[in-house]
Amino acid sequence: MEHLHSLMELGKDLDVLYIEDDQTLQNETKKILERIFKSVDVAPDGQIGLDSFIEKTYDLLITDIEMPNMDGLTMSRHIKKINDEVPIVVVSAYSNTDYLLDAISIGINYYILKPIKMPRLIDTLYNVVKRIVDKKLADEYRQKEIDETISRSNEKVLAQITNISPNPVILYKGSSIVFVNSAFKNLFEAEELKVLINNELNLRDFLNQKMSVDQMFKDNNDFIEHLDDFASTKEETRSKISIKTRGGRKIYLVIQNEVAMSSAKDMVMYTFNDITVVEYQRFQIDQYNEYMSDLTYTKYKTEKGSETADIIDRTSF
Repeated sequence: MEHLHSLMELGKDLDVLYIEDDQTLQNETKKILERIFKSVDVAPDGQIGLDSFIEKTYDLLITDIEMPNMDGLTMSRHIKKINDEVPIVVVSAYSNTDYLLDAISIGINYYILKPIKMPRLIDTLYNVVKRIVDKKLADEYRQKEIDETISRSNEKVLAQITNISPNPVILYKGSSIVFVNSAFKNLFEAEELKVLINNELNLRDFLNQKMSVDQMFKDNNDFIEHLDDFASTKEETRSKISIKTRGGRKIYLVIQNEVAMSSAKDMVMYTFNDITVVEYQRFQIDQYNEYMSDLTYTKYKTEKGSETADIIDRTSF
């Protein structure tokens, strides 16, 4: 009985199927099992037990041998073909060698003789449940290692790709920076970058300190002056910003994308596309068109009436 408390702790998340045709024994044993395990389903014979196993996943089976319709060993043989790893505890009044050898050949390693004695039941269940839990933990650990290995590999490839990109790129996982490429590092002074890379400031607040809209672009509605919602969505967003870099004021189209990875937390990538030259060229073209429109209007406007002037006013250059 020394393992009872440990057994209850280990078995609290496990589902058990108990197959026993003796109704009185089934009821009494079920009450004990229900204090140990998360759930306990019962079946009166091997056929119903097999049907129950096919319909639902169980962590452990406990079965009698001699039962109507289908005996426990035949049922166990069918179940092992479905899932060879599920542990089966045989509870039987028979202890002859033929039964034992048959049980071993099926893959049953746990055998309790009737009448069931509580210390023997607890010790046997403790051994089998500990094995189940240890295997689950080992499987989870292995899967975590596989996921982390894949994630690190994917992140490494992604980092290599972004590092050769001429566009500044920064990658986040959750609220932590995973990678900053060389082009992004070249935007700011090393001391300025420290507050960002050390997570003293998030990207939104960091950029807000660097942002303003040049006076010449004040009437351009494409620009934003604050990134209030920029870092709070996983959907792709595009924001045109003007920021002060160590190479002077630059205009960027910042694109935010979610990067699906194998890890639990996917990453978010921010790509800074330099459109400074394009924006200033567009501004110069707009200025030139405005100047030419004014010049044309002044040169060709006549004193004969407004009709000619109206036509010229509507002409696009």
